[in-house]
Amino acid sequence: MRKANYVIIAGGGRVGSHIAKILEPTGRDIVVIEKDPQVCEKLSSELNALIICGDASDKKTLEEAKIQMADVFAAVTGNDNENIVACELAKRAYKVPLVLARVDDVERAKMLSGMGIDLIVSPAHVAAMVFENAITLPGTTSILISETITKAVEVRVSEDSRAIGKKIRDLSLPLDCVIAVIYRDGKLIIPRGDTVIKSGDIVAVIGKEEAIRKVVEILKG
Repeated sequence: MRKANYVIIAGGGRVGSHIAKILEPTGRDIVVIEKDPQVCEKLSSELNALIICGDASDKKTLEEAKIQMADVFAAVTGNDNENIVACELAKRAYKVPLVLARVDDVERAKMLSGMGIDLIVSPAHVAAMVFENAITLPGTTSILISETITKAVEVRVSEDSRAIGKKIRDLSLPLDCVIAVIYRDGKLIIPRGDTVIKSGDIVAVIGKEEAIRKVVEILKG
């Protein structure tokens, strides 16, 4: 699982600028594309990133941002149509490995699932899940808004994974993370050392980012 070192963010509003500020200390190369000249000027004084004033759904602007080098393209403007068009360009025309879109319309986000964009996020849906957790599990903090270094992800075991048929204890997993649960055939499995990994398993991993990255390499093949 290659670390994403070159990240292009389309949209310099609250979401885009916040993502850039979170990623900035990680040492990644960050480019922010924003249409509003005043916002661009503000971002230039706040961020140690390349700020391009332009339209992310325009090829000329994307090429100015060196999209051919990008590991990640995230379109997070407040306009669903612009985000979708920009992401489709990034994925189809420039083959960016990881393309992410903000789509505020929850129903539209569901319809776009599986159409080439790697991840579609609806802020309203995410917020609803956080509040649901707070209501149904009082006293807990959603991992989505935790300020600790803990990360939590789900990984689907691919058909060519070298982990298939092996027991968890034999996978040489890093110490800084754990396999918390496995979702298989509609059932949750609490894993133990002798639990065997199968193709199609959805594995929940919790821990530090670099450790999770190594686990993903093992499970994805």
